[in-house]
Amino acid sequence: MSSSSSSAPSREHGPLSEFRRRRRPDLLWRRSLDAVLVLPLDADEALTLAGTGPEVWDLLESPISLTDLTAELAARHDADRTVVEADVAALLDRLAVAGVVEPAP
Repeated sequence: MSSSSSSAPSREHGPLSEFRRRRRPDLLWRRSLDAVLVLPLDADEALTLAGTGPEVWDLLESPISLTDLTAELAARHDADRTVVEADVAALLDRLAVAGVVEPAP
């Protein structure tokens, strides 16, 4: 059996699109003009979120699902939900691997 990280959702939480996440409140981060810089715990370098990354970071202040993130960003940018969902899912995976998001109730 393999063990999973605490930031990775398990199937018992239901569909991954409904799994709620939030940014970790104990991280150092800073907004620049067009990006957010996040310093993961025990990291030597900051993680840079550019493009719509800062919007996702802002929305992750409160617990939110992939479905809700997708709907919000697709509406804001008048974009195709399928494309937005794929992009946001990839970003959430990146943030989970970096340890800067956590499961939320």
